[in-house]
Amino acid sequence: MTGIDYDQAAAAYRSGRTLPPDILEAWRQAVMPHVGVGGRVLDVGAGTGQFLRPVAEWLDARVVGVEPSAGMRAQAQSVVDGRTTALVAGRAEALPLSPASVDVAWLSTVVHQFDDVGRAVDELRRVVRPAGRVLVRGFFSDTPLTGLFARFPGSERSAATFPSSAAVLAAFERGGFTTVAASNVVETWRFDVDHWRERVRALRHVDSWLRPLTDDEVAAGIAAVEQLADGSRAPLVSESQLNLLVLAG
Repeated sequence: MTGIDYDQAAAAYRSGRTLPPDILEAWRQAVMPHVGVGGRVLDVGAGTGQFLRPVAEWLDARVVGVEPSAGMRAQAQSVVDGRTTALVAGRAEALPLSPASVDVAWLSTVVHQFDDVGRAVDELRRVVRPAGRVLVRGFFSDTPLTGLFARFPGSERSAATFPSSAAVLAAFERGGFTTVAASNVVETWRFDVDHWRERVRALRHVDSWLRPLTDDEVAAGIAAVEQLADGSRAPLVSESQLNLLVLAG
């Protein structure tokens, strides 16, 4: 694990990492060709629960989130209704679910946090039904640097702390999964520069992207983006590329 105290960081995560509706729509469009509707979905490392309700609506399914942090689970309670969404304590390496009990597993920006990727894959193999799907959303070290973060000095070093998509796919294939697709999804963010600056500072010590950077590198990155804005009050547009990996059980 990264050493982040997620209980303490939960509120910052919820305010700084929650996706706006247009980005959620981009992910809905990317996901829907690969899955059917109905059934049961597992959200591994559900965090503050931002995908619980959207995934339930996209797939007309019941979604159960598994999250180890009590602070994160507390932040997620507002989206848990006990009918279409549920949340339980647990880790990817020891999922508290019965064998072959889910149709789809959703892993959003979480693979790089696993203590033991091989063990997590074995657990997913156990709980995902035959012919089910695993969907992995994330940034990987072989993803091109894009968006405002690419302007930070040290961003290449930060990117190198993430696994590669090839390594993640290989781990799943060793565990008995088959690769179905690997695609890029562009997230178009629009920021007020003052709000963006405060967001970066709030996430400085809790975001996996920002933590590897030095304080000087963070300050230089903020300055570079402020220079890009050049005093304009128009929104900053940041097109960030993430990956969607699709695997079959």
